[in-house]
Amino acid sequence: MDTYGIWIIVGVICLIIDLLSATLFMLWVGGGCFIAALVSWLLPSIAWAPWAAFVVSTSILLYFGRPLARRLVEQDVVPSNVDSVVGQNGIVLEAIDPLTNTGRVRIGSDEWRARADERIEPGEKVRVQSIEGATAIVASAGRDTGPEASS
Repeated sequence: MDTYGIWIIVGVICLIIDLLSATLFMLWVGGGCFIAALVSWLLPSIAWAPWAAFVVSTSILLYFGRPLARRLVEQDVVPSNVDSVVGQNGIVLEAIDPLTNTGRVRIGSDEWRARADERIEPGEKVRVQSIEGATAIVASAGRDTGPEASS
């Protein structure tokens, strides 16, 4: 088998590995193999030429291709509507009692099940500290000392 055929086989194997791993790393190595196969086909008498083409082309493809591929694959994390509730103020509708694990608050136009470390009576203002599932973890707005309190 000719040298360029071996480079093509290795390049195809690299592409298959990349498809299975989805890391977009072996894609560039496979591209380097195909360029080395082309150089091996064009310059069959120079044994080191395909290796040099492989090293140089793979390095260039990795340097310029990785950031592009990362930008295409990774997407910005878009906060959900639930994330926007954290830090907002609300009004207690049903007393929040940590002993009985009861309580409801109104945050904006929505009602949430609520939990707190202390008993908070209906009508008091609270600030949402976090969201756990469908439950708002709140603290009294008057005694709030969390990082959101300074905003």
